[in-house]
Amino acid sequence: MGCRSSRNNPAPYTLLPGNATIFVPHHHPFHSPMELLAPAGSFPAFEAALEAKADAIYVGAPGFNARALSRDFTFAEIGSMIEQAHRSGVKVYIAMNSLVKEAELPAALEALSCFESLRPDALIMQDIGLIHLAKTHFPSLQLHASTLLSVHNSVAAAELTKMGCSRVVLAREMTIEEIAAVHRQTKAELEVFVHGAMCFSYSGLCMFSSLHGGKSSLRGQCVQPCRRRYAWQAISRPDQGIGRIPASPHAGGYLFSMNDLCGIDLLPALRQAGVCCLKIEGRLKSGHYVGSTVAAYRMAIDSLDQPENVRQEILRRAHHLLDDAMGRTRSSGYLLTAKPSEAVSPDQSGNSGLLLGQIKGVKQERQSDGKTRLTVQLTLLAQVREGDRLRLHDELNGERISFTLRTLIVNKHKQKVAQIGQRAQISLFLDQPGRFDRNFQGSLFRVDVEARIAAEKSGRERSKELAGKRIHPNRKKVEQILQQLAWRAEAVAPVQARRKPVGKAGKPQRDSVHELPWWVLLASPSELRERLPVPAQRIILPLNRENLRQLEQQAKELRRFQQQIIWRLPPILHEAELVWAKEQVQRLCAAGWLRYALGHCSQHGLFTPQVKGLELYGHYTLNLLNSAALSAAGLLPGLCGGLFALETEAANLATAVHHFRQRSSKGMRLVLGLYVYGRPPLFTSRLESKHYRWQQLFVSPKDERFSLEQQDGLTVAKAVEPFSLLNRRQDLAAIGLDFLLLDLSAGVRKEAALVSALLGQSSGRRPGKPLKVLSGNFSGVLV
Repeated sequence: MGCRSSRNNPAPYTLLPGNATIFVPHHHPFHSPMELLAPAGSFPAFEAALEAKADAIYVGAPGFNARALSRDFTFAEIGSMIEQAHRSGVKVYIAMNSLVKEAELPAALEALSCFESLRPDALIMQDIGLIHLAKTHFPSLQLHASTLLSVHNSVAAAELTKMGCSRVVLAREMTIEEIAAVHRQTKAELEVFVHGAMCFSYSGLCMFSSLHGGKSSLRGQCVQPCRRRYAWQAISRPDQGIGRIPASPHAGGYLFSMNDLCGIDLLPALRQAGVCCLKIEGRLKSGHYVGSTVAAYRMAIDSLDQPENVRQEILRRAHHLLDDAMGRTRSSGYLLTAKPSEAVSPDQSGNSGLLLGQIKGVKQERQSDGKTRLTVQLTLLAQVREGDRLRLHDELNGERISFTLRTLIVNKHKQKVAQIGQRAQISLFLDQPGRFDRNFQGSLFRVDVEARIAAEKSGRERSKELAGKRIHPNRKKVEQILQQLAWRAEAVAPVQARRKPVGKAGKPQRDSVHELPWWVLLASPSELRERLPVPAQRIILPLNRENLRQLEQQAKELRRFQQQIIWRLPPILHEAELVWAKEQVQRLCAAGWLRYALGHCSQHGLFTPQVKGLELYGHYTLNLLNSAALSAAGLLPGLCGGLFALETEAANLATAVHHFRQRSSKGMRLVLGLYVYGRPPLFTSRLESKHYRWQQLFVSPKDERFSLEQQDGLTVAKAVEPFSLLNRRQDLAAIGLDFLLLDLSAGVRKEAALVSALLGQSSGRRPGKPLKVLSGNFSGVLV
C-alpha cells in the first residue's frame, strides 16, 4: 500500500488536542487511506475484526510467533482464515516474528513452505536469518520487518528495505516528527502501533525476562517483569554492604508498567507523517476487546475528512467504545514527545480489565472443608454480577488471584447484580490460606472471561471442522535448502557433558584446548591506564561525545592502541543523532580508526563503502541465534564477525557454530565471540519518568536487586550480580569460538578483582565458596 499525502493539500502542520501544533512536512502530493490492522489470537477475535471492518488482520505462525498463546492456529486454520478474509477484501499477515534456535530451522523452513502455498499477504519477521532464507528461497512471500527489530531511524528503515522487507513496523518509542523524518528519507512503507500494550524496554532489547526468568521475550515467552511492583532501596555505603538497608514496599510502585498506547486523537498527524498502516496490539485479547477497539478506530479513520465538529462527536463515541474494551489506562505514549510524563502511573498495577474498586483489608476465615474464605468490601465503580470473572490484585507484592464471583452481598442481602456506587461485599474461596490481613491494599477488576470461554468453544468447533485437513510443506525443497545450509540432524555433543578431567587432590587438570583471546569493553579511553585482569587483543570503546572528547585530548597517547580499539555504536540512534553519527564515523575513518562494532544490523549504512580496511563487527544486540542469522550477518557490507546472541544456551550455540563453520569452509568467514562477563542492560528504555531515582537500587518482590542508570541518553536497568560464563571458557574454545568478550564498562577497578577471583575459581587456582553470578540460559534450555 502506497504512502501519499492528502488530496486536499493541507497546511504543513497538524492541530493536536489542546491546540498544540506539530510540524509534519509533506513528502507526496496525495495520500492513500491508512490501513487498519487488527490482531487475532482466536477465532472470535478474527471474526470480530472482520465484522468491525479491519483492512487487515495479523495472526501468529504456529510455533514461531512472539506471543505465548494457549493454542497456536494450525496451518489449515490459517488457510481457512486467509480464504475467508480475502473473500471480504481483507488482508492477512502472519507474525512469524520470534527468534529461531538452530534445532528449529527445519521446522521454520517447513513453515515458510506452507505459507508459500497458503499465500498470505505478508510475513512479519524479526530473525534476520529467516528474512534471508525467505527472501532467497521463497521470493513470492512479502516480508515486513517486525517491531522487535527496533527500527527507530531512517537508516534502519532503508537498510531493512534493501534486505527485502517492503514494510517496517517502527519502534513504539518514536515521535510523530521522527516518523515523518523516516518517511521523508526512505521508500519503506511505515507501520506504527497506534493502540494497545506498551513494553517498557525497546522491543528487541529486553533481556530481563530471559536472563532473570529463563523465558525469552524475543521468543514469545515474556514473563512481564515490567508489570511487577518494585521498591526503592538507597545505595548502601561501602561499610554496610548490599542488602543491609531494607527496601520499603511503600517507597516504589509499578515503576515500569507502561500505560496503554492510544493514538486515536492523533490520526490526522499520523496520516500527514506518511504512515501507511495503523496497528492495534492484542493477539492475547478477547473478541470483545478486538471488536470494540477496531470499531473505534474504523470510525475515527473514516471521519478524518469530515468537518471538525462531526469528527469530534465521532471521536467521543469512539472513546466510549475504547472504555468498554476493558484495557488499561491510556496515554499517547511517545507519539507527541520523547519524554512523556503520563506513560507510567506507578500507583496503578497495569492490570487489564474493568476496575471495580479499591480494597483495604481482607477478612480471612478457615472453612470446615479446609478451604479459606476471603471477604472484601468495596464501593463499586462499575456494575458486577454473580458469575463474573474477577481478579484481586495485591498492590504491595504484585500477587493476583482470579476467581468467579459466587457470593455478592449488598446491604446485608444477597444479590444477583450490584450497581455503580453501591457498597458491596464479595467473597472468594482458596484451597490454601493466603497472605492476607487487615492491612491488605489492593484492587478488584472484572475481566472478560465470557469472551475467552466463547473463544475456546468457537476454536474447538472450527478446529473440529478442519481436523482432517493438512497443509503439507514441499519437503524436497526444504531438504535441498538444508543441504545448502550444511545443516545436519545429528546433534553436536552437548557442551554440558564436557567436563575437565580431575587429577590428584580433586583438582582439574590443565585442559588441552587453547585459551581464547580476550576482547575487553571499557567505558572510556581513560581506563586504558588501568591494569586489566586479562591481556586484551581488542579494546572496545563506546562511540559517544565524551569518549570522542577524550580522544581529541589524548590523541597521541591513544594512537598506540589504534590497531586494538573498536568503536562501539549504541543499539539506539534516534533520528536527530544520525547526522552526528555519520559525521563522526567519517571523521574517525579518515583519521585511520577503521574498526567498529554495530549495535543494530542496519548501522553498516552509516559507513562509506569505499573505505579501505574497514572492519565491522556485530554486538550481541543483533540477536544472532542460529547459523542462518550468522550467514545473513556475513552478507552485511564490511562485517567481519561479531557476538552470538546473549540469550543462547550451550547446545544451541555449539550446534549453530558447527553448522556455520561447515558452511563457511566454502567461502564465508566470520570471527565469532560470546559475551562472557559483565552487567548487560536488562531494560533499555527511552523513558525518563519523574518517579525514577537514578543510581539507586530497586528491589523485586523476590528480593532481587537491580540498579537504574542513565546511559547514552537512555534508561537502563542492570542486575546487582554480574553475568558470568567465565567458568565455561574452555568449553567455548572447544565449540569453535574465536574470542570472548569481557565487559568492564562498569569500571575496571570495580570489576577487576571480581573477574580475577572468578577466573581463579574456574581454573582451580583459588578454591572457596562460589561467587554469586548470573549465567542466563547458558546451562539451561531457553524456551
